[in-house]
Amino acid sequence: MIKINLLPVRAAKKREFGRQQLMLFGLLLILGGIGNYFWYSSVEGQKDQLDQQIGRTHTEIAQLEKTIGEVKSIKEDKKALEDKLKILDSLKKGRTGPVKVMDELATIIPQKVWLIDYVETAGGVAMKGQATSYEDLSTFSKKLKASRHFHDIVIKRATQKADGTVDWEITCTADYSA
Repeated sequence: MIKINLLPVRAAKKREFGRQQLMLFGLLLILGGIGNYFWYSSVEGQKDQLDQQIGRTHTEIAQLEKTIGEVKSIKEDKKALEDKLKILDSLKKGRTGPVKVMDELATIIPQKVWLIDYVETAGGVAMKGQATSYEDLSTFSKKLKASRHFHDIVIKRATQKADGTVDWEITCTADYSA
């Protein structure tokens, strides 16, 4: 019988199979590296896009904050102007109110009644004067009570002097808005 040594063929086949496995493993490593590179590139691209979007959003936020600041400034200016208009309105009323009150006082005061002192503080008025008689003072008091600018009329003092004239003092409130 003939003996054939098959061991070298098996060893050669084993070596060839080992080489094939190493080549397959190397190919898998290369393909895995290439796949990882493409995946990394994709993720890096998404990251870059998101960074750009964040940058645009920050720019928009800065512009909106600037606009908000301008709006706040405009609102503050508007409020200041409204306050100034209110002050002007009150000054206009204050300018014409005393004139009307003094005009009415000049109209209602009788000829035989003299006004010596007129003091106004916070709407309260104190008047001092003289009259030729109590009747003239009474007439003046009645006209003050009928006036639309004077309220709460009180004759504080009325004294007759030796020459017949009457010194008087009246307190009341003046309404400048009437």
